Amino acid sequence: MTATDPEIDLRAAARAAQARVAHSDVIPPRDRRRDVARPPGPRPLATLRGLTSASAPEFLASIERDYQPMAHTRLGREHAYILTAPSAIVDVFIGHGRQTMKGRGLQGAKAILGNGLLTSEGDVHLRNRRLVQPAFHRDRIASYSQDMVRLAELHSKGWHAGAEVDMQADMSALTLAIVGTTLFGADLSGEAREIGQSLERLLHGMGSRLFLGPAALRIKTPARQRGLEAISRIDAIVQRVIDDHRAAGDTGDMLSMLIAAEDEGDVFDDAQVRDEAMTLILAGHETTAMTLTWTWLLLSRNPAAAEWVHAELDEVLAGRAPTMADMASLPRTRAIIAESIRLYPPAWIQGRRLLDDVEVDGWTMPAGTLVLASQYALHRSPRWWESSQSFRPQRWLNGDGTFSEDAPGQPRGAWFPFGWGNRRCIGEQFAWTEATLVLATLAQEWQPELAPGAVVTPRPAVTLRTHNGVPMALKRR
Repeated sequence: MTATDPEIDLRAAARAAQARVAHSDVIPPRDRRRDVARPPGPRPLATLRGLTSASAPEFLASIERDYQPMAHTRLGREHAYILTAPSAIVDVFIGHGRQTMKGRGLQGAKAILGNGLLTSEGDVHLRNRRLVQPAFHRDRIASYSQDMVRLAELHSKGWHAGAEVDMQADMSALTLAIVGTTLFGADLSGEAREIGQSLERLLHGMGSRLFLGPAALRIKTPARQRGLEAISRIDAIVQRVIDDHRAAGDTGDMLSMLIAAEDEGDVFDDAQVRDEAMTLILAGHETTAMTLTWTWLLLSRNPAAAEWVHAELDEVLAGRAPTMADMASLPRTRAIIAESIRLYPPAWIQGRRLLDDVEVDGWTMPAGTLVLASQYALHRSPRWWESSQSFRPQRWLNGDGTFSEDAPGQPRGAWFPFGWGNRRCIGEQFAWTEATLVLATLAQEWQPELAPGAVVTPRPAVTLRTHNGVPMALKRR
């Protein structure tokens, strides 16, 4: 795929993306108040550089260290507050959740996702959530779990001892196959490489630029061009899947539900179906892929933890395939996943715009202001976590050895990997089940090791990815 690829009409792609970004279900207010005191914080230029740099997560961690319970700064002409205390995060995102709308990052993400579940607002969001909710009922997830394990076993057969793989690309291919099969009844394995490459270009092209909001699309750069090309590629694949479903009729999967859905007598058109499908395909596989990628890396770096979880798998499963019924019997496996998410949360920052004035800890944040909170910064804060920089999965087990997200004793607001309130990730249980069962399936037989001399560093984009992949040598246990 190149700039001269005749299949790509960059002008048309830019117009379509800009139209998606420009749409809003709620008119966003603007904070132009001059009569309120603002807490201290970093200078605007430092903020812009920090949030758009490769070290953005560490920049936010430094804000958490230096400013409590929040910091005030500016993003361009807009006021922004970075919340750094768990109580402040809970107050805004839970206590005042209905007085917020999406922030600049998600507004910019509409270039990719359109007006789907993740990016829509108000009544449209509630309608979309009601529509999608049945696909994530516990009984449905139990059914999906069988495909999760089956596809993980099939993936394992493609691994060969001594081979080297890029674990980031490898896990992306596996989770894409899972979301394609479970939610769309589609075999996306043939498109896995194309989607993976397009997603890589997309996140590299847009990535942290989404903090600029709609402005990211107006700045003509090679990165913008790569992003638009990638969107066009993925759009074409999603449209093919939609067309195949319309031709085949109702097959009982999530996409069939979207195509057949009606809202007050109006059938969803292709654009609406496209937006929901794009959201579920990208959000549904990318975050779990990154969770598994970081998990394999952490297990390679912490052989004692690997031995600890292998002992559980050997005792509980004894070589058989895991099932959803085993979830409660695999507390160590779940703890490994939780600790990986704590140190490297795929969703590493979230933002909102206030619709009304909100007072937190004596500070008034006016309507229209942007509010940011970083999972990366709070999950690693020594204020709330013992040995906060260390990989210690045992922290997630109670005294009786059972898994609990409350076991570490952190205050509410210091752990929020799936967001909060009415915008909490609808696929949370899907993700927990998938990550646990895939790890249990593969780790019974394999113990991948980081390639000698490999340097792996985080790259903050829409999710927390790596700069150049994760080269790992496949080793049988």
